[in-house]
Order: sequence, then C-alpha cells, then structure tokens
Amino acid sequence: MHAKVTIIDDLWSTVGSANLNNRGMRDDTEMNVATLDAELARGLRMLLWAEHLELIGEESMLTVAFHLGHQRQRRSVDERAARLLQSLQETLGDPLVGLQLMIERAQDNLRRYKAKQPLVGHLLPYLTGEEGKQQGLNFHEEHGWVEVP
Repeated sequence: MHAKVTIIDDLWSTVGSANLNNRGMRDDTEMNVATLDAELARGLRMLLWAEHLELIGEESMLTVAFHLGHQRQRRSVDERAARLLQSLQETLGDPLVGLQLMIERAQDNLRRYKAKQPLVGHLLPYLTGEEGKQQGLNFHEEHGWVEVP
C-alpha cells in the first residue's frame, strides 16, 4: 500500500490509500480512515515529524502510536510512551518551530549529501533543476537531482 496522510490544524486527520482528490475519495477502490480528534492529529503530526527528523527510534514510535490509539500496553510501557510524547510536544508542539527544524535538517542533509556523509532523518530540500546545478549536484532532469551510483 502507498499510504497517504493528511493532518489539518492538529485537529482532523486521514490516513489510507486514497489519493486526496475527487477521484481518489469517490471513484477509486481505496480505503481511508478520517478522525476529528485533536490529540490523535497532533500526536500523528509529531510522530511523522519525529520520524523525518530522526528524533526517536522505530520501537519508540510504535510505543507512542499504540499510546495515541489507546491500545493496551504494560503500564510501564504506556508511561514511557506518555513521557516520549511529552518530549515530542516540547520539541515539536509549536508547528512553526517544528517546520523550522525540518528546514534546518533538510539543509544540513544537503550539506551531508554533497560531502558524501550519511543523512540524518529523511529530509532534503526541494530544489529546482537550476538550483540543483547551482549547488553542484549531479543533476539530470529526467531522473531528478539525487542519483544513486
């Protein structure tokens, strides 16, 4: 499945396989779930950003996801999930601060990419073809600017 996620105003969220257009939501054979739940929407946003910024590991993300979904976990595990969620809230709770962190990480990863260093997280800046050439990237318009040797 090629999942799509949308979060609006840390209040409404949808996750599923449908493209978020008239055809995808009405005509195609797809499935989404949508919720009007501020705690879930905000938590989902922070989890996605934490993953892209590589702030917490995969196991911790799953623990927090179970906590957000009110799925039963051992008390000690659920308490750890609540602490992790609080830590993410302190770091990413303000969406403008979180977006700035993502921009900074993308720029740092561009520097890392050019220096042939491993990336941190999953973010790179969006560059036009001209910007890619100006950055000295091995750019081929038909493939994009990130070429794997």
